[in-house]
Amino acid sequence: MTTWKSFLTRAVSALIALALIVGLYVSMGINGLKIAVGFIVVVGTWELMGILFHREKSVFLKFLFMAMTLLVFAASITSLSTGSIIYAIATIVMIIAVLLTSHKEGNLEFMASFHAKSALGLFYMGLLPSFAFRLLDQSYGLSWFIFLLAVVFAGDTMAYVFGVLFGKTKIMPSVSPKKSWQGSIGGIIGSVVAGLICWLFLFPEHRLPMFLVLGGLSGFVGQFGDFFESLLKRVADVKDSGKIMPGHGGVLDRVDGVLFASPVVLAGVLILSHLLS
Repeated sequence: MTTWKSFLTRAVSALIALALIVGLYVSMGINGLKIAVGFIVVVGTWELMGILFHREKSVFLKFLFMAMTLLVFAASITSLSTGSIIYAIATIVMIIAVLLTSHKEGNLEFMASFHAKSALGLFYMGLLPSFAFRLLDQSYGLSWFIFLLAVVFAGDTMAYVFGVLFGKTKIMPSVSPKKSWQGSIGGIIGSVVAGLICWLFLFPEHRLPMFLVLGGLSGFVGQFGDFFESLLKRVADVKDSGKIMPGHGGVLDRVDGVLFASPVVLAGVLILSHLLS
């Protein structure tokens, strides 16, 4: 009973978030969705900072990391080539800052760990969200953005349902104890079905197989986004990335799969555009 009550809470929370996103689109168009992505990046970066650097005492290093991550995102949504350059510069800035502020303590393991976490964080919340943002700038950008959210969220929902009903064989219990192979298969089925529905209503002029494959592949990769965030949280010994979404936890708990799936969908869009040109 508790499991289904939790599922209901998750569903209501997701519907409220969806209503807010739809409201932004109705009132502001594509720019409203871009604002939503930007808001998610700001909140997600704050949450990620709490996960990666929860034991770090230096306020300066934490906020420098947040500033550099937002700078990488801002550059990447303008141009991916510019974003890659800014990513390299931001990583170097973080390395210099850590060395200058921490060398006197002589804790080499801490400095190396902070460097690695910074580079990871800049990629995770600086580069990855920019792919979802840039989907909106493509031809049929709104439809592709809906496709991305549909295949990930349908996969997440069906993985939860299949896991509750049939889950017996655990996939990676050391990383995410509750996730099962049965749930994972159900999630991929959900993503494929979502791809089919999107094809029917949004892309009927294109061939179906492309959308079934892209839906299944995006859902599959999105599951590893969930695993990866679970790994980060277990290392940091935190249950949720935040508390902004009842039943889901934080923003990262909701969009971890979207972050991993977004470059896959964008690659699919570019491949399809090339084949049709």
